[in-house]
Amino acid sequence: MAGTRTLITGAAGFLGGHLLRQLNHLRWDVTGTARQAASPQILSCDITDGARLEEIVSHISPEVIFHLAALTPAAAPNAKAADYLRVNGGGTLALLEAARKCASGPRIVLVTSSAMYGQADAADGVIREDSALRPVHAYGVSKAAQHLFGHQHYAQYNLDVVRVCPFNLAGYALPKGLVASDFARQIVAMERSQQEPIIHVGDLNSKRDFLDVADAVSALVSLVDKGKAGESYNLASSQPIQISDILHDLLSMSKLAIKIQPRPNSMVNRVPIQIGANDKLISATGWQPQIPIKQSLANVLAYWREQ
Repeated sequence: MAGTRTLITGAAGFLGGHLLRQLNHLRWDVTGTARQAASPQILSCDITDGARLEEIVSHISPEVIFHLAALTPAAAPNAKAADYLRVNGGGTLALLEAARKCASGPRIVLVTSSAMYGQADAADGVIREDSALRPVHAYGVSKAAQHLFGHQHYAQYNLDVVRVCPFNLAGYALPKGLVASDFARQIVAMERSQQEPIIHVGDLNSKRDFLDVADAVSALVSLVDKGKAGESYNLASSQPIQISDILHDLLSMSKLAIKIQPRPNSMVNRVPIQIGANDKLISATGWQPQIPIKQSLANVLAYWREQ
């Protein structure tokens, strides 16, 4: 697929940056967008600016669009419900409308989030693509809106939309505000004597599905050819990992003796377990996760040690 004209929204973000580098390696013809231009390859564009999006999409005439631009709690911890809906819901709508007017008829790989599912229906916490959407916060609601806008534009306008729902990603350059990154950042601060050797934690009992960002990128690329329009695919490892195990794995990578201290009045997680079934993605593409969680966590820690 070398030379494929491609647009990545949110190309300066965690997943977007990894995807951009991989597609450059594969010699795709890639242009990215971000709120602020980070390089000559990444154009400045507010995802909610429909006119600017139409201008960019019309100029590039992409064969493939990866829509990754989003407002997240990690990036904007003080964001309100209206902010999430404006950026994630409204921005997705603006992107889909720009794609609908594009003569090249691009395939759109629309990246959502497991936050749209919220509390799992099943007692074992396993979530399938047909599980109910029961988000527990405004960010999850906005990602559910994104998911539904993708289906609506496929059903109403026959737009070539493939939706992809990542669960928890990890790996190099994982942003602060996400659990593995926050643990790693504290460990590095202790190694530099910037923090006493006590790591402050919230609820460690919840279980989540973690996947390396490089595995996520390979799945996104595979769905360009092998995903079915109108469908949604969970992007997950299907392996439950308790948050306490994430912490202990990271602590084992440091030579310091670090004490674990619960934060006072920390709340129990409202979603105690959430695991993504990945059999639909595997069946469609042949993709398989390759990178073990300990390697992903080592990469998170390495990143913070480099900062």
